[in-house]
Amino acid sequence: MTDRSRAEAALRAGLERMAGRRRGMPAPLVRVSAPDWEFGFGDVERPFHAASSGKLFTTTLIAMLAEEGRLALEAPIGQLLPEADVTGLPGAAGVDVAREVTVEQLLAHTSGIPDFFDPPRGHTTEASVRTLSRHRDRRWTPADLLDQARSLPAVGRPGERFHYSDTGYVLLGRIVEETGGEPFAAQLRTRIFEPTGMERASTPYDAALIPDDLSTIDVAPFWIEGEEFSRARCVSLDWAGGNVVATADDFIRFQRALLGGRLIETRLLERLIRPQRRFRRGIHYGAGIMTVRFNEFIPLVMRGLSQPVGHLGVWATHVFSHREHDAHVVLNFHSTSSREMTESFRTHARIARILAGSA
Repeated sequence: MTDRSRAEAALRAGLERMAGRRRGMPAPLVRVSAPDWEFGFGDVERPFHAASSGKLFTTTLIAMLAEEGRLALEAPIGQLLPEADVTGLPGAAGVDVAREVTVEQLLAHTSGIPDFFDPPRGHTTEASVRTLSRHRDRRWTPADLLDQARSLPAVGRPGERFHYSDTGYVLLGRIVEETGGEPFAAQLRTRIFEPTGMERASTPYDAALIPDDLSTIDVAPFWIEGEEFSRARCVSLDWAGGNVVATADDFIRFQRALLGGRLIETRLLERLIRPQRRFRRGIHYGAGIMTVRFNEFIPLVMRGLSQPVGHLGVWATHVFSHREHDAHVVLNFHSTSSREMTESFRTHARIARILAGSA
């Protein structure tokens, strides 16, 4: 039995133990694809909601439009959006949001515009993670979500600090629509899903697309603050902040196309990847793309591991590429609980060690 085989068997055994403790939740979904290693665990054939891992798709659409000359990443958002989208958005004292906040600052979460989903301390919105259960059947339009953000204080001056903001990605989705000339979901389909062969990808929670009978949606369940939401219309609040449902292999097809230069040029991709700010220890943020540095979690144990690029989602989803190994990792642990997020990172670190041959 080879070292790789032993490490894979240990990974699978650990996942089986984890699955046995999940109290009604599905087993964790784990999918790895590398030139010399294919691994799957859980229901890898079932589509799942990517949560904020779907921000990779919004980022890619913005980059594609930039390469076509329809926008510049340095452009102030007031040049690209109608007044109704921008007026009244929170800005620090003396800041004109329309003239001073740029597209790249929205991508990098440095715009100073607050997050309606996780509002600043002492504030709340109807579209926050803590209030979703009160509005399960509400369909959220982009205009609704921007209105929620208008009730909050700014969190800084443009470019001053990192503050994660789904509001910024609603604005990016609207920029995609205004500059691309089609609805956001339509551009996802024609520019990304179809060209990359994402055959089972969809955006079923788009407010304009949600069916009256949500039981028709084929999507793995997910829990927010302990409540299952896969059949709730209020998930439409995710929109351009991550509203992509696809299978693990569909996400891998997207990653291969993105990292392989088939969607945007390498120079622009590297600009988006380049870390600008720290999201939290071990996770660094560029412009719409995260880099994980495992060595910052446990320096001695995880030293020398590759630094995957991609994005996390709030219910412990991972869509990442380990470029030096030509490997792609997709995880879905189905829940916003801190325990599941921790387990997802432990699993990803085990995979990174196997890829490095150090397990």
